[in-house]
Amino acid sequence: MKKSILYRIFSIVFVTLLLTCCNSSYDKMIDDFNESHFKKGYLPPEPYTTSSGNFNELEMLDEIVSMVDGSITVITAPDGGAGCSYEWKAHIPSKDSDGKEFMKETVIGTDRTLSYTAPGVFNSDKENKLTVTVTEASGKKYTDTAKVFITVE
Repeated sequence: MKKSILYRIFSIVFVTLLLTCCNSSYDKMIDDFNESHFKKGYLPPEPYTTSSGNFNELEMLDEIVSMVDGSITVITAPDGGAGCSYEWKAHIPSKDSDGKEFMKETVIGTDRTLSYTAPGVFNSDKENKLTVTVTEASGKKYTDTAKVFITVE
């Protein structure tokens, strides 16, 4: 008789737990969590702009840009907003008439996207530099520089 009572109590507790913890309750808990912490559907990435929270002007360009001779390299600067201007400069190792070395600067683009056919003005056998300057309409400037190497195949 004692076993019968214990069995009934255990059965009632088990059925009660089973009914309160059914899948719909569990699924609802997961759905509630997901709705409060995640957005449904595909969200396109926010555009990378100079006003982005994670913007760092020293990360506009990779540290090293490698170009293959005869190929086109496309690099895009962050959006600086309405009225913004862009300037891409090549810095090429050169020598003056006395043989003294200096970096000759040449503007190679003024659009947000630089489409560049290598080697262009860059030297194939030396380390060159590329600088992008983004100037907002307010006059605030952001500049980053990368080392450029031309690979001849």
